[in-house]
Amino acid sequence: MNRISERAGALGLFATANALADAKIDPNMAPKDPRLTEKPGTDLKRLLGQMARRGHDPKLVGALHAKLEQRPLERALVAIDVLAQTVFAPRDPLVAKLRADAETLGDIAPDAGDVGIDLNAHPAASLLSRFARTPELDTAGSVQLLASAYEMHLGVFDELHRRGDDLLARPATRESILAFARLASLARLPTLASVYLDFLLRGLIWPDVALELCETLFDAGVPHKIPGTALQPGELSEREKLDAAEYCALRAHLALGDTDTANALLLQNLDQRPRWSGGPSPRVEVVRAHLGLLYDHGDLALARVEAACNAEPLWRYGAMVRALVAAKRAPHRAGELWHAYLLAFGNDFDSTLAVISLVPEPVKRDVAKVLCREAFHLPHEPAPWKLLGRLFGVADEIDLEIGGRLRAQSA
Repeated sequence: MNRISERAGALGLFATANALADAKIDPNMAPKDPRLTEKPGTDLKRLLGQMARRGHDPKLVGALHAKLEQRPLERALVAIDVLAQTVFAPRDPLVAKLRADAETLGDIAPDAGDVGIDLNAHPAASLLSRFARTPELDTAGSVQLLASAYEMHLGVFDELHRRGDDLLARPATRESILAFARLASLARLPTLASVYLDFLLRGLIWPDVALELCETLFDAGVPHKIPGTALQPGELSEREKLDAAEYCALRAHLALGDTDTANALLLQNLDQRPRWSGGPSPRVEVVRAHLGLLYDHGDLALARVEAACNAEPLWRYGAMVRALVAAKRAPHRAGELWHAYLLAFGNDFDSTLAVISLVPEPVKRDVAKVLCREAFHLPHEPAPWKLLGRLFGVADEIDLEIGGRLRAQSA
């Protein structure tokens, strides 16, 4: 038995441990990453930043849970995301706390193993009014509310909104809330992030954040939970409307795994796009490049995708497509750009599986070494285990055990 399978056994993943027991793997085959073992931050935003790399490390989740002690809605939203995406030891006391938090939402919470609140049925403003308020908010003074607002307290935002306080109308305040929501999305807390974004979008009537909300729920694979009124024409030019409509339609189908419909729609758009509209936006180019790889048509240069990513360094989807284009068009850079994605956005099953299906054997071996490091230091992450299962031909055993654990946790 190797150190990786021992780590799986310590987490109670006995089928996974047995499946990998004879593999010649070791976490020290890849370079060390000090970010994987640093102590949890003491600041809320610092904790979310650490989660962007390490996922829902129980140490980070425990520290975050303590920070949100007096914030019932935030705790519930975090719990939904963590329980659905994180492998905990069977008797970890944190699981019971998270379950209790998630249960406060009743039938509003998603099904077991799923993330995201259906914002069509339950707008953020109504969630804040119903679940974020605590008794002391009614009598809190303005100074007290202001201090808590800087901590991104949803209940405080609801109270300030109810009082008509001009703090929420200030551009700097809205930009701060948007930055926090982006950080939550990077921390793989899409349920939490989407409520902040929908509060900005429809609670405070700030249409500029609509695409950000869409991106968050596209990445989470739940585009059907995006409000149907999220994207409004507003002051967009005709070309911008065309680009936004095409990008969101293609991303929505891809997020649901309906790639055939996405490809058919792409081909239709290529045939019918008006000549006066000119070339597509960088976002549309990137999603077209993704479909071009899947269906072997189109040939967007890696440099164009890289330019789009350089313009938006926190665009998770763009960075994923960049790694895929490199795997197909520039194998000598595939490992580098895949690792850049990992360092920026953490472990992701779908993107890594696509990369290892395209790259030559030497690159695949390098990826396997990194996955060993990830599984050892981040055993709560499902992706490294499932990917090692594919590399060593034991996917069925590992997928079944990991999937069962996640469903049981969030049931």
